[in-house]
Amino acid sequence: MSEVCGNQRIMWRDGRLALMLGAALLVQGCTNVTPYFGGPKPQPVEQVIIPEPAPGPTKKTAATPTRKAPPKVNRNASVIPAHHDLALNVVYYVRLLVPVGSELTVRAGSAAGGAPSSKSIKTTGGPPYEMKIPVSAAADAYPMTIDATLNSSIGHVLTGTVTLAEKPSKPVEIVLVPTSE
Repeated sequence: MSEVCGNQRIMWRDGRLALMLGAALLVQGCTNVTPYFGGPKPQPVEQVIIPEPAPGPTKKTAATPTRKAPPKVNRNASVIPAHHDLALNVVYYVRLLVPVGSELTVRAGSAAGGAPSSKSIKTTGGPPYEMKIPVSAAADAYPMTIDATLNSSIGHVLTGTVTLAEKPSKPVEIVLVPTSE
């Protein structure tokens, strides 16, 4: 009997018995046999299949027309008139106070009756007022008349006109003079 007790002590000292007990508990917990180790086994849930409702009376819909391709747009250079920017320097030589924020309006129109071009700016300083205005690049755009009007925010009105015979190679200067009141 002392031999049996001696073998048991050896198993505890060696750790083999502890290893076997741990493995047994692990296997028992994985199989979920006892409720206090892994909890109760979940019960399978019944799946209820709900039938689709039967289709009711169908509504008659109007036939949708098929889409037609949009018409092709013919974009020739002759259809779209070309424009270029005309550089302007607008000045006045009279001694008048023209405050910052006054309105300068420039209008360019050709003698051939093409669409006129106009542009307005608010002044930010003194003359010369530099600006660019888009004008037609067509050959019949000249002679072109350019009118400029400066409406001062304190009531002064200055106007000027220039007629161009052909496309200029440098900025065009327009001199403004006060209108008679």
